[in-house]
Amino acid sequence: MNGREGSMESFWDIYNGYKKLVDSYISNHLNSLQGPTLLRDASSHLILSGGKRIRPVLTLAVTDLLEGDVRHAIPAASAIEYLHNFTLIHDDIMDRDEFRRGVKTTHIVYGESLAILAGDYLFSMVFGTISRNYEGEEARLLTYLLSEASENICMGQAMDINPDRYVRDEEEYLNMIYLKTASLIEASTASGAVLAGRHEDISTFKEFGNYIGIAFQIADDILGLIGDPKITGKPVGNDIRNGKRTLPVLYSLKRMDDSEREMFYSVFGKMDADDIEVKNVIDLIVDKGGVDYSRNLMRRYADRAIDILSRYDESETRDFLIKLVEFIVSREK
Repeated sequence: MNGREGSMESFWDIYNGYKKLVDSYISNHLNSLQGPTLLRDASSHLILSGGKRIRPVLTLAVTDLLEGDVRHAIPAASAIEYLHNFTLIHDDIMDRDEFRRGVKTTHIVYGESLAILAGDYLFSMVFGTISRNYEGEEARLLTYLLSEASENICMGQAMDINPDRYVRDEEEYLNMIYLKTASLIEASTASGAVLAGRHEDISTFKEFGNYIGIAFQIADDILGLIGDPKITGKPVGNDIRNGKRTLPVLYSLKRMDDSEREMFYSVFGKMDADDIEVKNVIDLIVDKGGVDYSRNLMRRYADRAIDILSRYDESETRDFLIKLVEFIVSREK
């Protein structure tokens, strides 16, 4: 990394160094907000409760890899985290989730109306942050990338909440998760190229972020089935209760016999399904190979992302990014 050549810092030392820069900016910004205290508190509730900050860390790391000024990139990286948390608040309302990151979701603590406003408030901060800190072609490209991601997220979420119409097979699933999840990670990595002034690398790092994002969402879908709630901070089985057409579900459905499929659909999408019913469905999905198949596909997308990094000279930052890809596909939360 710039100014740290030859350093023997561990992956987590570097990761937490980037994360600290973003956390500090976000904390200072949110604490300076004026207006109704409840709105500020609701907007800050989720984003200050923790989070991995993978998207802004990717922005800073790509900026670093391409020899840009990391400090110059901090506001844009923070804006990306605002956009991400805006989507989480609204997603939790739509999915009726009660916990995220081990804390009660924003709408549970503050009510749905204020939670919706809190999400909208964070969304407004995205482009305010960009306009206050950047200008010219740099501001235009950042605004384009983040507005494109915002549109994609809305389309992907619309598909996700209407799975019978839009998520009927693996191809449609991959399109949905590109829009819903990978598009923002794609914008995060491409923004690093913009902030480093390396416009010729934007398309490369869009591709890089796309592959990471697909792998990331598949990992999320697996954790939603077999993750440890004490680690993930979310109960296992919510995707089953919510009727989510995830990759493990789609793969396994094709391999069920009539009686298994009947049992599956008696629970799938049933919000009041008890833990035993949900566990039986999860066990069936695992038995049909849905989790193993999903892990293998996730691995292939991760390898594609790592192959892109091989085009760049070996460096501490390149090694960090490779390890970050590996962390994304092996994480437990």
